[in-house]
Parts: sequence; C-alpha cells; structure tokens
Amino acid sequence: MKKAKPLIFGILIASIVVIFSLLMVPAAVVLGIAHYEDNTEITPDMRGSSGVINNNLYASRYKKIVTKYLLSKGYVSLERLVFYLQRTYNVLDITLLSDEEWENAYLNNLDEEHKQMIPTKTLCKNFKENTSLPEYTIQSGRNENNILIEALNLCYPNGFDITEIEEESESFQHLPYDFPLKTDFTVTSIVFENRDVDLGLPEEEQERVNYHSGWDLAVPTGTEFYSVCDGVIEKNVVTQANDLPYQDSHNATGNYIEVRCLDKNHVSYLHIQAGSVPYLYKPGTKIEKGAYLGKTSTTGLSNGPHLHLGLTNENGVRMDIMKYINFKGEDDE
Repeated sequence: MKKAKPLIFGILIASIVVIFSLLMVPAAVVLGIAHYEDNTEITPDMRGSSGVINNNLYASRYKKIVTKYLLSKGYVSLERLVFYLQRTYNVLDITLLSDEEWENAYLNNLDEEHKQMIPTKTLCKNFKENTSLPEYTIQSGRNENNILIEALNLCYPNGFDITEIEEESESFQHLPYDFPLKTDFTVTSIVFENRDVDLGLPEEEQERVNYHSGWDLAVPTGTEFYSVCDGVIEKNVVTQANDLPYQDSHNATGNYIEVRCLDKNHVSYLHIQAGSVPYLYKPGTKIEKGAYLGKTSTTGLSNGPHLHLGLTNENGVRMDIMKYINFKGEDDE
C-alpha cells in the first residue's frame, strides 16, 4: 500500500501536464491568427499571366528573366512586363524587341528597396510625366503568324484613369509568404501558362493540364522545400513510391502536400518524393512558415524533377503565389 502514494502522485503530475498542454494549444492558435490578421488585407490581383492572351508567345523568354532575377530583385508579373514594353515602345508585338529591352523593362518595374513591383498608379504617373515616350496608339491585332495579341493599358482599367482614382494606392503591399526553396532553380512553367506539353493524356485532360495552375521550379530530385506560410496540413497524399515521370509510372496522382494558411489560402506542393514528408505531418498538424515539408521528385503528372507550387483562395480560385512572396528575406513592416 505504501507504493500507491508515488503512483497516485505520478498520475496527478501527468494530469496537470496534459491539462496545461490543452490550455496552451488554443492560446498558440489565437496568437498565430492574431499575428496573421494583416495578411487578409491583401486584395488579390487575379490577372497576372491569365490577363495576357496567348501568353505562350512570351513564356520562354519571360521564364529565363524570372529565373535570373526573382530572388535577387523581386517579381514582375507577365502582364505588367507586356504592358510596360508595349507602352514604352508603342509596339504591339513585343517579341520583336531585344532580350536587353526585356530585361531592362523587368528591372525598371521593380523597387530596389522593397523588391516589389512599383505600384501601378505610380508607374502610370511616371508615364504621364515622361515627355520622351511615344504616343500610345497601338491597337489589338494579329502578328505575322495570325496569333491574336491584345494591347494592354493598365493605366486605364475599365476606361478610368488610374492616376485620378483616389482609392488606388501607391503603397507597397505587406507580403506574407516566404519562398519555398533554399537552392538554385529554373522556372519551367509559369502560372496560367498556355503550355504545349504532351503527356499522352486524353484530349480533355491534356488541355486541363496545359492550362497551368501554378509555378514549376525545376530542381534535382531530393531537393528540400519549406512551407511558405503559417498554417495547418490540409492533405498529405502518397500514391507513388518511385521517382519516375508519368510516362514511366502512369500514376496521375503522385505525391503531394497541401497547407491551409492562416489567411485561408491553400498552398499546394506537387510531385514530391515518397517518404520525405515527416511521419507526424498528418491533416490538422500545425506548420510554421519556413518549416521543412519534404523533398522534390517527379511523381504524378510530371515529365522531370521539379516542385509545383500552387495557390488557391478559400473558394478554390487559382491565384499567382509569386505576388504574395516577400523576396526581401525579412518581414515587411
């Protein structure tokens, strides 16, 4: 009977620890949500590459520029780049311009301090003040290959002069996400790209795959990737044990992980390596921004090793995740 007291004491201590842990978990969640409230203030710009008709005309050259400058300088959307070049040179088909002119346009759209695109309103004010620019007279039409090209004018959305709209801000945005890789990469597909990739799928499925839902970042198999946001594991799907492309595996699902960020956006990481995700990462597991998630591969609908990075809002609408990534390497104020 004397041994019962230590046993009872041990049970009492264990109970106190469990109760304390249960009380601390909700507190941590509340603190995390409070810290993340600013992220909900972002107004998603749904255009990006999707706002560029026949964006495959520009994709190859654009991907080279983004690969070169994304981490060191920041992100410029394809729509902004096309508009800037058309406006600056009064040329409809910007593929006729040189690589140097494309690169300079990309860099001229960035603010060096913030590593962000210059606000559209500020850019349009600069255009107004620049008397050396040619008059902007181009109209939408077709190039010599009969491909439709749209003349963009971001300074007059819906026919209104953006420089005269008081509600349009010239402030730089708070960007909530981190980049998922810590190594060199090559951009092989951009979000909303109209691609021409043949995986041998039925026609309807092939068309769906070729309207690309995210960014493809080519890296060697086994490259570690990390969570871009604070959130919880939504899905952790493993259906393929080998590191084989679709043509060899015929596995359309592959392995992927999805994280629901605290701002309710969903980030998907596709084509990952089997066994690389920590065993404890189950649906509902809390994840901090920058936490290790897994390693890259070529599983599922893939034709080479890469990380597919996608973003959807809480309603399932695809978005351009690069517009939400902070390339400064530190938290925005």
